[in-house]
Amino acid sequence: MGLSATAVPYTGPYGKPESGHKAKGPTAEALKRAMKRAGFGFESTDLGDLDEHYNDALESALDRWDSGANGYGEGRWEKIRNLKCPEGTPNEGTWALDSYAQSLIQSEAAPTTDEKKATIRSWITDFCKKGIANGSRWNYTQNRPVDITVDPTGNVNSDCSGSVIQAYRYAKSKSGYAVPDPAKQGWSGYGNTDYYEDDHPTVTGSYQVGDLAHYNGHVCLCMKAGNAETADWWSFGSEPPSKRKLNYRSDFRKVVRPPLL
Repeated sequence: MGLSATAVPYTGPYGKPESGHKAKGPTAEALKRAMKRAGFGFESTDLGDLDEHYNDALESALDRWDSGANGYGEGRWEKIRNLKCPEGTPNEGTWALDSYAQSLIQSEAAPTTDEKKATIRSWITDFCKKGIANGSRWNYTQNRPVDITVDPTGNVNSDCSGSVIQAYRYAKSKSGYAVPDPAKQGWSGYGNTDYYEDDHPTVTGSYQVGDLAHYNGHVCLCMKAGNAETADWWSFGSEPPSKRKLNYRSDFRKVVRPPLL
């Protein structure tokens, strides 16, 4: 059995600059390292430095190993995950893509911070939509601690600020990312509008999913990005939870942005 797709995720296609595919990145360096370890031409006088450029030298080395293909696509990705250093090479019997080469490829495949935030926001929106669609199963209560592990489609006991904690915790669980507690209580189920859900940087003009709109003794959660007129906000100040606009109450105070990571 070869290396798994988790150990070596697909990061292609790669090719020489004129190919129109990716021509520079950590995977190119990993491929050069693998070709050198497996003895397919990455000598000190061949192929150049083990850098991130997909160049003629790397293409030639890959052709010597796997003829009949061009660039680094899914076919070569499948094959190289099974490639071991041949008999007679210094690293005989070990994976051509050693642990360092695997780490290079994994680093390229890892989601960026922006991608992680987009995923977290999508789960916050999912929580709000499911909660509103199943509003008859939501019970308004200000008891603490709130249950932070609720299913928004099930029977939920909460209030406005408690549901913010629950939405963020839902996004944390679903995304697998280290989402902080917006109430700054270490996911204990405590905290409320003033303690400390309003203690985050104030934002104006353009709002993102996860932002918190504060009123006198009440908080709403942004579930669809936009401006003051177009953004949608989750509210659970009374049964059932509902979708609101920012200025639906006259006691609006401010919008704050808790960290997502």
